[in-house]
Amino acid sequence: MSKAILKLKTRDSIFTVLLVAMLLNLSSVAFADKNLLLFHPTDIKDLGSLAVKFQDTRAAVSNFIVSQLSDKTQQLLSEYNGISSPSSALEQAVLTDLNRLLQDVSLYDTQTFANIELSKQTQALIAQNPQSGEALVLLNRLLLSDAYPYELASPSEKQNTGDSKDIETCRENLRQIKLALDNYRAKANVEPQWLSELSPQYLDEKMLRCPADLTAGDPGVLTEGGSDPTLPCSYLYEFRPDQKAGQEILLEIEGDMLPMVRCQHHLLNLSVSGKLYRNGPQRNIYNKTAKIVKRFSIQPHLSADLPEEVRKQMEEQLHKNSNKAAKTTIFQIDPSDDLHAKLKEQFGEAFLESPEGKSLLNQLTPTSTKQEELTHLLGKSMPDVALMNLSGQSVKLETLRGKFTLVNIFPTDLTTHGPKLKHLEQLLENYDASQLQIVGISTSDATAIEAFKEKHRLSMPIWIDKSSQIQTHLNRDTAEPQTELITLFFNRELIVKDVFIGFDPQPFSQKVKKLLEFKE
Repeated sequence: MSKAILKLKTRDSIFTVLLVAMLLNLSSVAFADKNLLLFHPTDIKDLGSLAVKFQDTRAAVSNFIVSQLSDKTQQLLSEYNGISSPSSALEQAVLTDLNRLLQDVSLYDTQTFANIELSKQTQALIAQNPQSGEALVLLNRLLLSDAYPYELASPSEKQNTGDSKDIETCRENLRQIKLALDNYRAKANVEPQWLSELSPQYLDEKMLRCPADLTAGDPGVLTEGGSDPTLPCSYLYEFRPDQKAGQEILLEIEGDMLPMVRCQHHLLNLSVSGKLYRNGPQRNIYNKTAKIVKRFSIQPHLSADLPEEVRKQMEEQLHKNSNKAAKTTIFQIDPSDDLHAKLKEQFGEAFLESPEGKSLLNQLTPTSTKQEELTHLLGKSMPDVALMNLSGQSVKLETLRGKFTLVNIFPTDLTTHGPKLKHLEQLLENYDASQLQIVGISTSDATAIEAFKEKHRLSMPIWIDKSSQIQTHLNRDTAEPQTELITLFFNRELIVKDVFIGFDPQPFSQKVKKLLEFKE
């Protein structure tokens, strides 16, 4: 820069001084901006969860990032137990290494980030392919915050200190639950059926309530589908009686990172191995495990609660089908298989007729809705069911009358639906908003829906069907969890004109265009 200035042919020394000052000022601004993009201690939202995910070899992105860390940082990560408060030395080491990575080379690799939902800003920067400077730092910072949204803040994210305090209290509750579970097992030599069994001998019952649960553990608020029958409890216990058989099989598949206790409000999981980590965004690793697996091994385990004749038949069947040289039984399940016949062959008919067998079959059977199963809705109006908005106010479908409407019915716990709904919103930007509107309906609670909307940047209003009245009208078994995205297309008189299962953009666009062009 100084050589360039010396070459300037000017008679005005004042101009030269001003030019030098301007260039120095621009350089300092650029440097300051670059520094602002680096991680600061407050940008690490949950170091414990980040460390646990760095320890998890199942995640491609974690394997890659950890391989770039210094030997010292890797050593500190290996020493972290996954549940206590991380040391200041670990915090400083991670912070130093991450900031070094931000300024090195682009972290983006198609395969490494294949399961990560990238923001629009990240995708735009990837297209620019920056190799240096602030743009590179920003790209790497966004990639890391997209990969670890609950652990690392994005550059524009504002911290909520109140929420951080609640999360730490929730963490302490889960630490105490882990200790109580260990003590219970040591004395009883079995797993508890419910978390309430830990109180009062091993755990103060107040530890069963998340500080963010304003209902103080009322059944179904944060534990929908698995409310503790004895004590108010905010935490979802995954090894409860109706889930235990399936979870034991999943334990063989997923390993000891399988969630054992969940806080649905903070998306905080206590794993079987006693580690604490947050959900997502790689659903197949950190969120709810898919119910159908192609191949799994199972340790022959016969519950003491099974009738004697069932136990005897299972023992014979397991002995017949097991590899005598191995301790585990391994078998294959293809989505096209008759699951009932497959499990009957493996465990025997008596087991499948027992409560445990029925529970296992139910957990491993995917819930799907074929298009023809919903044709009974065509040409009919929907009942004006009682719904709520996210503020808790009553809303009715009747308010949608007068415009063409797309009503999307979906669960919030399946990550695949978020990108589809976002794609749907982008697609509808091409249509006249005064003629076509879009809403969502879910049986999830307001907290889960708000988190879902924020994560996927959805603008559509989403209403709560707490009583599953929509599911009943769809002729669905409300005891079965919904797994599909179901979209109903209503005309201005709220008559169902078409039904879509999932979201395939091309045929969907063609059908919607034809329906809008048809003058009724």
